[in-house]
Amino acid sequence: MGILKERHNLSDYLYWSSFGLIPLLLACFAIAQYSMKWVLIYIIVFAGHFLILEYRFFCTHCPHYCNDSPTTNCMFLWGVPKFFKRRSYPLSKIDIFMLVLGFSITIFFPLYWLLKSWQLCIIYFLSWIVLFITMKRYECPRCIYLHCPANSVEESIKKEFMNRSI
Repeated sequence: MGILKERHNLSDYLYWSSFGLIPLLLACFAIAQYSMKWVLIYIIVFAGHFLILEYRFFCTHCPHYCNDSPTTNCMFLWGVPKFFKRRSYPLSKIDIFMLVLGFSITIFFPLYWLLKSWQLCIIYFLSWIVLFITMKRYECPRCIYLHCPANSVEESIKKEFMNRSI
């Protein structure tokens, strides 16, 4: 794959957001069979993770966030105002901890309801696994967020990009 993806377009956002909606909808469906109040709480937790925790502790380090645009335009957030300070340096341990904590809460929150239907539970976890594997295979090897823990750009391409960016 040797070419880095320096800009995302709206179709990237629509594709990845649609992909990410699969586990959200499965969780909401499982929870809704028992309580609409908990569906609303889960949606708030899900949105809070992506729009607050991930945006603050992960995205603020990303080149897509640190550019001059007033909004973030990446594969998961499109048109969201940049209301956190840019931090164009590697993630700290607290950043990584908050990211893992947020994902853990988001992924495991609906487990109580999902376990009541083993079929939904299997599909739910498979949807997360396929999302992460697909990202790791198709986005991580060409991502300009070189400090991301999942980044898998070849070292020679990283060096060439860094030399060009200086």
